[in-house]
Order: sequence, then C-alpha cells, then structure tokens
Amino acid sequence: MKYIKVVAALALGALVYASCKKDEDSTTTYKSLSGDLSVGVELPVFVNPGDQFIFKSSGVEVPDSETDAEVVRVYTYKNSEDNVKDTIDTYSVTIPDIVGEYTITATAEAKGYYTKTKKLTTTVVSQKSLTECDRKDLPQIVDARDSKRYRITTINGKSWLAENLAYYQKDEDGKYLLGSSYYSVKATDDIMGGFYTWEDAIKACPEGWRIPTVSEWDSLGGISGDMMCDAYYNGERLWEFWPEVKKTNKYKLYIMPFGYATLIDKEYSFTGFNDYAFYWADDNGNPVCKYIFVSTPKVLEWGDVSKTDFAAQIRCIKE
Repeated sequence: MKYIKVVAALALGALVYASCKKDEDSTTTYKSLSGDLSVGVELPVFVNPGDQFIFKSSGVEVPDSETDAEVVRVYTYKNSEDNVKDTIDTYSVTIPDIVGEYTITATAEAKGYYTKTKKLTTTVVSQKSLTECDRKDLPQIVDARDSKRYRITTINGKSWLAENLAYYQKDEDGKYLLGSSYYSVKATDDIMGGFYTWEDAIKACPEGWRIPTVSEWDSLGGISGDMMCDAYYNGERLWEFWPEVKKTNKYKLYIMPFGYATLIDKEYSFTGFNDYAFYWADDNGNPVCKYIFVSTPKVLEWGDVSKTDFAAQIRCIKE
C-alpha cells in the first residue's frame, strides 16, 4: 500500500530541518509526487480576527505507475492558545485574535517522495493593531448611510473627522463603485479608512459634511507634527522618528501614514505606507492634495492632481 500524508500547518513562522543518513552500503533515493498542491482558496492580504476560511488539499498524487494507496489528510493549525490537529477531509480555520503576520502551510508527503508545500500568508488586523493613539475621549457622529461611527475633533470652531472616512458603494458582485479599502480588503476599514479619487471624494462625505477647502487646511498652521499621531501598527512604529518633526497631535486629528493609491483601468495600486499621508482639499471645485511626508516638518501641497487616476484619503468637515 502506498501512503500519502497531507499536512496543513498553521504557525507564525516555520523552520524546516531535514537530515539524511546513509551508510557505506546504501543511499536514499527520493521520487517526485505528481501534480501541484492546491488548498482551494487564497488568503486576502489582510484579515480580521474571527474571519473563517475553508481549505481542501488536492492536486498531488503518487504517480499512476506506483502502488495504489489510501490518502490521509492531517490538518494542523493554531488557535488563540494551542496547536490543533484535525484528520478530516475539509480544513476549517477561524482566525484567532492575535494581530500580526499569520501563515498557513500545506504540505503533501509520501514515504520515499519529495514533499510539496504551499504557504499562505496574511496579516491579522483589528483595533488592537493601533496603539498609542486613543481617540476614546472624543465625541462621535453616526453616518446614517451605513451606521458607521466616527470620532470628531473641533478646531477653530469647526468640526473635523478625527479619523479617515470609510464609506463605500459596491455593486452586487462586491466590486467597488465609490472609494476603496486599503488593498481592496474590508478588514482594513476600521483602521485605515478608504481611498478615493477626486470624482468619488466630492460625493463621499455624509450629509451636512464636505471636503475641507485649501484655506481650511491652511488655517491649521501647516505644521505636520501638530496633526500626526505617534502610533504603532501591529507593534511597529508608524511615523519613523526624525528630529525635525515634533509629533504633538495638537489638533487631535490622529493622522497616520497610510499612503495613497494610483488607478490603472480602475484597479487600485497602493504605495507610500509609513511614509506619506495624503488628503483631499477643495480649491474652488478643483482638486488639491495636502500631504505629510515622514521627514518633513511642514504640510506640503500638490495641485494639478488627476481627478480619476489618483486616490487620497478624506477628512470631512462639517458645513
């Protein structure tokens, strides 16, 4: 009888150690399994604790010329406390409440054969991902369109969102029609907020709110550190330390460096994470970006921005 063992191992990291022992009279010769290992799904770039995924290993067999054998599947994964093993045909995992990188490794093995491995990696994010930037003392509003709550801050008598807007419109297939989550993955909404082209941005704020004007942004004084939150994301510092930049978060805007997006054929490509924060400003109906670069103490401005091929974030201001 031929023996195949399919192992799906879930871990934060993997270290594989292989040894081969041979004596004076013999050597071990390994053969190759046929096919490509599949687990049926791919993990998103980001996931939330509690998200569920079902995997079914397939695609790898002992070559037909070999002896028939029973297929055995052993699934190993980590929950919030322990490693768990299941010997069932379908492998179901619930993402534990542990933020950071998360890896699933599926391995197909048979005695006398080289193993085949497929590794799936994602990043677990939640409100626990952000530390050192607590907004709980700020009042809230509720967006009547989707019941999402936003913290607000008052600056020079005007109310601003103290977090990034995260309102979207999608078609029946889930494709974004207005705005996009970071990497088009819903798991990041409550942490990073959305990214919007100018054409989407002017339609995105809740009723009674709008995009701030250039002069309203300028009224904040143009000191980047007055808007920056010295936060940590999954244990790593977001804004790198630069002595010229004094991060005080004076206005309680809690701005963090989530970058920006460019669009090609309506597909979002994200860049600038941990270096830039880009926000829309209205210049008499024309798009302008106010942005912060990690090492620069002044808020910068970029005009002549594409209305359709560039996506920034939004801090709505009350009318």
